[in-house]
Formats: sequence, C-alpha cells, structure tokens
Amino acid sequence: MNINPTEAIPSNSPQSADAASTPRRRIIELDALRSMAAINLVLFHFTHVYAVKFGYTTPLGGEWPYGAYGVMMFLMLSGFVNSMSLLRRGQPGDFVAARLIRIVPLFLIVIVANVFICSLEPLNSQPVSVAQFLANLTLMPRVFGYECIDPVMWTLQVEMMFYLVLVALFCSGGLKRYWLGWGSLLAASAVICPSLDALKDGYSDHGLFTIATALRHLLVLDFVPMFMIGFLLYMIKTKVGSRWHNLAGIAAAVIVFHCIDHGKHNPVATVLIIGLVALAAWGRIPILRMKPFAYVATISYAVYLCHNNLGCGLIHTFDHAGVPPLVSLAIVIVFSFAVGILVTHRIEQPLTRRLRAWYESVRSAQTVSANIA
Repeated sequence: MNINPTEAIPSNSPQSADAASTPRRRIIELDALRSMAAINLVLFHFTHVYAVKFGYTTPLGGEWPYGAYGVMMFLMLSGFVNSMSLLRRGQPGDFVAARLIRIVPLFLIVIVANVFICSLEPLNSQPVSVAQFLANLTLMPRVFGYECIDPVMWTLQVEMMFYLVLVALFCSGGLKRYWLGWGSLLAASAVICPSLDALKDGYSDHGLFTIATALRHLLVLDFVPMFMIGFLLYMIKTKVGSRWHNLAGIAAAVIVFHCIDHGKHNPVATVLIIGLVALAAWGRIPILRMKPFAYVATISYAVYLCHNNLGCGLIHTFDHAGVPPLVSLAIVIVFSFAVGILVTHRIEQPLTRRLRAWYESVRSAQTVSANIA
C-alpha cells in the first residue's frame, strides 16, 4: 500500500498548457480509501487467512473474508494515481526514482527482519533458503521461481511490474494513444489468460507455454483490467478523450476481468468499488476527509509490510498461551498499527526524505553540468 494521490493534469491533456500554473492538490478521499484498504487487509489476514492456514485453538466466532476486494480497490487506485503521477512529471526516470525511493528501502529492511521473524511458530515449518532470500531482495521473487517470504507481498510484485508496463506505455506513446496501448493489453489479457488456464494441465511443461506464462506475469495481464479502470477514471477526471468512450472502456475492462477471474469476484462488488473510487476521486464522500483516515493512509505502507508474519507469530503465541482468540486478535491488531506508526515516523519518513534530497542534489548537479556543456 504505497500510492500517494495528488491532483495533477496529464501532459497530453488539452489543459496541459496551464499545468505549470495549476497548483497540485491532494485528493484526500483517495488517501482515505488507501487507509480502508489497509484496514481491510489486516482484518482479512488475521481473521480469515490465519484461521485457514494455522487455526485458532478455539473458534474466533467470525471472520472477514473480503480481502480480494481490498486488493481490487488498491489496484484501481494504483492505476489512477500512478498514471497521474507519471503524466504530471512527464519524466519516466523521475517517476521510477520516486517510486523506488518510496518503496525499496523499507522493503529491504523488512525482508531482512522477516528472515528472523520466520523462525517463529507457526511460520518455521519451511525455513527461508539463501536463494529465496536473494530472490526476494529483487522485489519480484516469483519471476525467479520463488515465493514471497511474506505471502502478502505478492501484490507489491504486481505493483512493480505495473510501473514497468506504465513506463513502457508512456515511452511508446501508449498513454497518449491510450486506446491502442491499453486496448492491446486488455485484448492480450482476454486471450492469453483463459487460454493458458485451459492448457495448463496438458502443456505446463511445454516451452511455448512457459514463455507465454512469463509474458502473462511480466505484463500483469491478470490485473490489467483493474489498472486500466483506474487510468480511465483519471482520463474522465481530467476531461481527456470522450467521456462515453472512456466509460465504454471501463465496461470492457470489467467484462474482461470477470471472464478471466473464474468467478472469484462478484460483479456487483466490482461496480460498487468502481463507484466508490470515482466518488472519492471527485471529492464526493466528505466523511472520508476525516483526519484519522488520512493518518492511517500515511502509515499504511509500513502496516502492509510489517503486519502479517509478525502478527501471525504473535497471535500464535498469545492464543497458545491461553489468551482468548478475540483478545489475541485485538492485541495484535493494535500492535500492528503501533508498529506501523513507529516504523513510518522513525525509519521510513527520515530515510525517504534523505534519499529524495540526495536524488534532487544529483539531478541539480546534472542539470548544471548540462547547461555548462
């Protein structure tokens, strides 16, 4: 959970001539949705996933099984705000640098910490190998055939792949001619994903199947419809292209998504989430402007990285020490957000500020050198 919504005008917009004089404004409601996605994620992992994988000593009495919809909302938000960020900057190098500075340092720290956390019960059944650890340091371990040390981090791998796809679209003109760029990806998603799923049992060892599967993951084809919806909402927001054509594109993306997801998501929920993201982007949900939502969004990346493995170890410890499951759950939820606060303010933010200052100094020095030359 690492997006950072800021209002801007895309470089290919009819309004882009005035972009330099247009002040950027945070879209507070999108920040609030990010905080809701973080809360959804914590509840999902500690009530549903933990109960399925490890089990409480006595029934919890209920669970929150809606994690997939939080991921769906996050991917739409990512499509919206990262497209906005790249188009506003107009410099893919600066966009990639900003994303890496925001994501990588804390991620690497948490991966190292997880090597020790995974020695706790009930996580210690499969020790972390050196090869798995090194693969995880790349942020994209599944590309190398390894699982994430913390299972929740698979979404971060998808996010990193999306950045590469987005920059490739930008550099090739696929964001300016977005019907060609996004349309090609959506068509590939509609054809390649169900075809590979149908051929998996009989052809999984075939060379062409392996190549096509690699292409599927590199182009994040399973998630292209969600990213595309976010992008098109931003096009509508900034009045780029025909509103009705953009809405038709969103409808096509929804149809493709539900053709390739094997019934894992409810179409009604998809439409409701799109509506929620749109209302937030247009500032039509005043309750989301409350400060607690914005603050949880601030710490959401640290909570995302730190909550799952550590929380599972603590729940197991408390639960097996005789603490009632609901009390164990409550303690660990509070602890997870406390860790998120501490890590955000003591590690993430100071480190990010220093790296941004360093990057700006390097950029300034390069600009001076170029002017002299």
